[in-house]
Amino acid sequence: MGHPGLAHSKAIPLMRILIVSPWLPHQNSFHAGGQHIHQIVRWLSARYEVYVLGYGWDEDAAELASLRELCEGVTVVWPAYRLGQKFNQLIQGGWLHPWRLGRRTHHEVTRHIHAYCQNHAIDVVHLAWTEMGRYHQYIPQQVATVLGTLDVEHQVRPREVDLYPPGRQKRQARRRAHTLTQIEAASVRVADAILACSAHDASSLAHLAGHDRVFIVPPWINAERMKRYADRPPSPGRITFVGAMDRIANSNAASFLIDAVWPGVIAHHPGAKLVIGGAYPPDWLLEKAASVQNVEVTGLRDDIAALWPETDIAVSPSFIGGGMLVKVAQPMAAKRPVVTTSLGNQGVGAPPGEAAYIADDAPSFRAAVNHLLANRQERDRLAVAGFEYIHHQLNWERSMARLLAAYDCAIKQQRLRTPGVCP
Repeated sequence: MGHPGLAHSKAIPLMRILIVSPWLPHQNSFHAGGQHIHQIVRWLSARYEVYVLGYGWDEDAAELASLRELCEGVTVVWPAYRLGQKFNQLIQGGWLHPWRLGRRTHHEVTRHIHAYCQNHAIDVVHLAWTEMGRYHQYIPQQVATVLGTLDVEHQVRPREVDLYPPGRQKRQARRRAHTLTQIEAASVRVADAILACSAHDASSLAHLAGHDRVFIVPPWINAERMKRYADRPPSPGRITFVGAMDRIANSNAASFLIDAVWPGVIAHHPGAKLVIGGAYPPDWLLEKAASVQNVEVTGLRDDIAALWPETDIAVSPSFIGGGMLVKVAQPMAAKRPVVTTSLGNQGVGAPPGEAAYIADDAPSFRAAVNHLLANRQERDRLAVAGFEYIHHQLNWERSMARLLAAYDCAIKQQRLRTPGVCP
């Protein structure tokens, strides 16, 4: 059932929303996309009937219970991620249905979508990421559809593939990129409404969907909490980069910082320290960091955002871009100066040199960091400008108003395309 303390505020007329997500959007989600969907669920469940159908990973009972407290219904599909899980799937009935091996998850999700739409009179199915657009064809025609995107896949995935060295991983990445761009091209064209993280993404997706069906809903960055960090004094000389290190874009950025940027920084500022935060750092990154002066790789932390109050300068050398990078927007919201790349700033859209420093190669990145370390007045100016810019740009209530506008558009589109239903 919905959260008991919020039930009284549900709006009329009642809207029933099914969110189909590649992550379970619980309160402890480490993934920025998972946190974003969790906050959407929290906001919507105070006003409407919300149901969640998502992939599980290693969630415990408490995390599942926290999600179920918010929603009218939660269904978890547990994919076989690991080899042992795949073997268990095989011996637990897989022999009887060999044609479904590798597609069990797909069949379960489609079955649950049909059941929710039929049993709960769902008004809108919100597919929470481009990958989930593969289920669009299984949504009944009388139900409106909204596709949420975190990235523009046809732009981001080829850049990601380029980061891999030749070999098996690059071939796998290329196949995944091909699949995601195909899903994007198909689902963006047929969804009743599309959500984009930024104006840049909206413009890119509008070429496929048309401007009237694309709505900009920036990601949740916990802006109010970041404001509370704004006046805390940082640790002088502390440079911070965050990102899940099992993603090649983040491990590549960390390697770039250690190999190409840090030697030129530490030579001029021997008291500076580079902190790299994020889950699942590979062994090669830990070994690399251990061999370099004043570099720390924190690994998994329960609260990665707690790194920002200690940060003097936030760095994010993104070479693939994508959506609106929380690792760029969040430190700006905490009044920390940011050095990033053009692609890292693409979704945020901060005026270069005014609200963030933009540097696209190692020499300019080193120079930008050294300049800020040597000029405290400029560091403070950039921090204030970035803080004012991001808090002006991002407002959660405004984002949720845009989300409701997307739902309304989707319902109207669905009525127009369904025979015998008045718009």
